[in-house]
Amino acid sequence: MMPSGNKRNTPKVADWLLSKFISENLLEEFYGDLLEIYDGRISTRGRVYANMMYWIDILHLIFGFASFKTFKRQNNPFVMHKHYLIVSIRNLAQTKLYSFVNILSLAIGMGAALTIFQYIYFELSYDKMHDNLENIYRISIDKIQPKGDPYPYPYETGYAVGVAAKSEIPEIDQYVRLHKYSGGATISNSDQNKTFSEDALDILFVDKPFLKVFYFPLKLGKAESAFNDKFSIVITEQMAQKYFGSENPMGKILTVSGGVSPGSYTVTGILDPLPLNSHLQFNFLLPLENYMEYGWGGAATKNDDGWSSPDITTYITIEKSADIDLVNKKLNVLINKYRNEKNLHEGIIEKASLQPVGEIHLKSDPDVDQGLVRNNGNSLDITFFFIIAFFIVIIAWVNYINLSTARSIHRAKEVGVRKSVGALRKQLISQFLTEAIVVNSISACLAIGIAALALPFVNDIIQKEFDFTLVELPMFWIGYTTFIILGSLLSGFFPAFILSSFKPISMIGGYKLPKPGTFSLRSGLLTFQFLISLFLISATYLVYKQITFMKSQELGMDIEQILVLKGPEVNLDRSNLESVLEAFRKKIADHHSILAVAASSSVPGKGYNTGLGIRKLGDPADADKFGRVVFSGFGLPEAYNLEFLAGKSPVQDRSDLSPVPVVINEEAVHTFGLSTPENAIQEQLFFKGDTFKIAGVVRNFHWHSLADAHTPYLLEFYGDCRSYFSIKMNLSNTQESLTHIESVYNSFFPGNAFEYFFLEDEFNRQYQSDVQFGNLFFLFTVLAIFIASVGLFALVSYSATLRIKEIGVRKILGASTSSLMILLSKEYLRLLMFASIFAIPAVLFWGNSWLNNYAFKTGFSAELFIFPLGILTGISLSTVGYRALRAARTNPVDSLRTD
Repeated sequence: MMPSGNKRNTPKVADWLLSKFISENLLEEFYGDLLEIYDGRISTRGRVYANMMYWIDILHLIFGFASFKTFKRQNNPFVMHKHYLIVSIRNLAQTKLYSFVNILSLAIGMGAALTIFQYIYFELSYDKMHDNLENIYRISIDKIQPKGDPYPYPYETGYAVGVAAKSEIPEIDQYVRLHKYSGGATISNSDQNKTFSEDALDILFVDKPFLKVFYFPLKLGKAESAFNDKFSIVITEQMAQKYFGSENPMGKILTVSGGVSPGSYTVTGILDPLPLNSHLQFNFLLPLENYMEYGWGGAATKNDDGWSSPDITTYITIEKSADIDLVNKKLNVLINKYRNEKNLHEGIIEKASLQPVGEIHLKSDPDVDQGLVRNNGNSLDITFFFIIAFFIVIIAWVNYINLSTARSIHRAKEVGVRKSVGALRKQLISQFLTEAIVVNSISACLAIGIAALALPFVNDIIQKEFDFTLVELPMFWIGYTTFIILGSLLSGFFPAFILSSFKPISMIGGYKLPKPGTFSLRSGLLTFQFLISLFLISATYLVYKQITFMKSQELGMDIEQILVLKGPEVNLDRSNLESVLEAFRKKIADHHSILAVAASSSVPGKGYNTGLGIRKLGDPADADKFGRVVFSGFGLPEAYNLEFLAGKSPVQDRSDLSPVPVVINEEAVHTFGLSTPENAIQEQLFFKGDTFKIAGVVRNFHWHSLADAHTPYLLEFYGDCRSYFSIKMNLSNTQESLTHIESVYNSFFPGNAFEYFFLEDEFNRQYQSDVQFGNLFFLFTVLAIFIASVGLFALVSYSATLRIKEIGVRKILGASTSSLMILLSKEYLRLLMFASIFAIPAVLFWGNSWLNNYAFKTGFSAELFIFPLGILTGISLSTVGYRALRAARTNPVDSLRTD
């Protein structure tokens, strides 16, 4: 062996050849005439040169023409992977259409998944902005009847619970009580002559520590002194602009009229825009001390011991080292200590539970939580969308595998040449895995852009405005990079092992790949895509079918052509209020377009008063049941066209209005043991120490959405109801009717805002979350089907490529184009039918679970499976048919040409 010092005598040409070909065998870079690849054929001269270069490499190593340093440098992993990367990019550039389809399908799949994850992240981020989040809890009082299920009431803790808990439970640091401004109010800035009617949920009474416990930063003012004065008010930046324009609001006066605690309030703080991901949403904050002292003219707490006050919500913070279960036990001891006598009297057992603030958004009962919580989420929906995102990405990766293996016949000769000149299988696997990483990386970059562009459309669907904030998190990039690497390996291993397993002699000599069906994994992957697509289509169809079912069902009352007018709040003569309201009602009805007018404390879809402890007079306390109470004005049953089964609607001028008359529904007859509607007439009900006389029984009606089962309803009749006026109209001339109503309203109640809505539209808003869920479902279903169609197209192309000579022979023998299309299509239709067998039980399982959320629900029928199968079959036939038609129309002479 020659010494390494002879390196300077090494021929320059040999050194150059070594630097180009050692270890990597990148023969493509040795001029065009060393390796001629044209139309899949390698020239004889190219094979001779390739073998020659291989032996030159060996001779260099044996005789020491190259130093060890040169060999080490040329076998450096970085250099090797750099060459893998170069070749991968060149291969992508040479097959532009294939690369575009492959990258696009992956990018869309990843982009859809990122959009879903951003939505999930937003839903899971509710209330995470609070510094002491893990130690903030909401107290809920679970009312348990002897023969009933518990009902959680987070809005009936009473104002004394927090005070006593802080005093008697040492683990509790602070308490914060909230009370919504009952009935709403009119707020005005007299300096700028601006007056607006504000909703009750937008105005909250809060304790002084509110801005310390919860992170709602002030743009102007100080949290420590914001509520020092009982007539101070803190407003959001949006309200500052609304009432004061460009002026500095600090120290200015806002006049609150009507409702709980009217008066003149001084602005002591301006809040930054509230986070969208907070379960507390409001525009005005008032001191709770004001409500305690001045609410309802000073009577808010006058006859109240503080343990049963309605609409009081209590939050507490506990020490970090405290045992939450122990705190909960101590809280229950407290509840029993101060409310035991009242509970025994009403036959109700009460238990306190502590709900972490971070769980309120996703784990609150929307039926019970009608107070402070806005836009309730659903943890089951979050889980399901996560599964959809997972499946969409899997479908995209399956497409990559299918597209890669579909092109395997075109890469076979390349593999044969590489192996013939010394390439190891592990090197080939590394090359193909590098290509997978390149494709996944490019797709991942595009996916971020796709997700950012898609987010506004998702915001429109769910009617929330959040940004693509995932990219701002360091953990996202760590997870996303890991996801790309793992995805590249998972999706690239199968094609890499398949391609690297080809025999060089067979590949160069014209060996043909096996026919479809040999690779069972490929058929299994396609069946999986069909299965997921069928499931998503069926699930989307079921969601819309349920929504349509609920909207089309008879409600047991007529809400069409009803305009709802919000009642007056200010400038009311309470000494003569009942007669004024009756005169107003008659004046409104004194128009040819008005069919009926009635007042009530609420309207369908807008809530009710909950009644626990209702029973037939004379029954024992343990017979108490749950019911829903609506305070009604006279004429309400007629306005809603309720069907009486017995009795009749109370009349205002009757002399026997004591006890207070009520109209109940069928469910109340059964629940309270009243036998029949006829027997229920003139019976009396006992509730909260008062008795009520049953004047009539009506057929069951749906005051809320059909997600609720039929529940006992009591319409309690009072002459001074004024929260809402339901006005049944002839809609032939809506504008004339509105002009009349507004004129009468302004003449009776000057200074009050004229606000109205149509009941049918408001009632259907209850289904808004279901519609949003269905729309998101539909959007991601379309994307999943599109991605799956791309994969199907790849497999059809693969099949057509493998059978191109068979197609040519069949055409020469007289086969028609239609028969050839059937030949190429039947395999995929068989897989589709096979997938449908597994899709049916999957849809039935999920559908039953999802429909259990609804008391009134649509049923399962054959169309739920036939309709999605027909859609996917049509899409599949279109996809398969196009490629099959092209293959069938190929000139048989070209098909039979020798490679």
